[in-house]
Amino acid sequence: MNLNLPLKWQVPALGLILALSVAPTAITMYRQSEAELRQKTTQEQQQSQQSEDVRKALDRAKRCLLIDERYPLIEGANAYYDPTNRVNKRRLPKGTPLCSRSGYTAEVDRFGTVTDIKQIPPEQLNQVLQQRGLIR
Repeated sequence: MNLNLPLKWQVPALGLILALSVAPTAITMYRQSEAELRQKTTQEQQQSQQSEDVRKALDRAKRCLLIDERYPLIEGANAYYDPTNRVNKRRLPKGTPLCSRSGYTAEVDRFGTVTDIKQIPPEQLNQVLQQRGLIR
């Protein structure tokens, strides 16, 4: 290749041409790898969070108060000893773990309301409830 430049400028000029022709591809590949890395990190965080939720729900199931399925766990709803709230208007104490056979667990906060609802496969929850003798 003849660049009509003095010999001492030809090598740097060819290097610059090569760099300018490769740079767009290199930038694109770098951006793609960064995007893939962010996506992988996000997926790992989601899986880690799901694992933590399952662990937390199973831990609650080991000591939970089994609730009647007719009165489902609803975030922010009041939790009473009597689910119909007709006879006894006493709220459950703070920290009481709740669970239902459908795979939901929750906890009662300091105001007596249902918070932090977690869901796991009902089979896993029911296995723990069977071991505790709460269900057959």
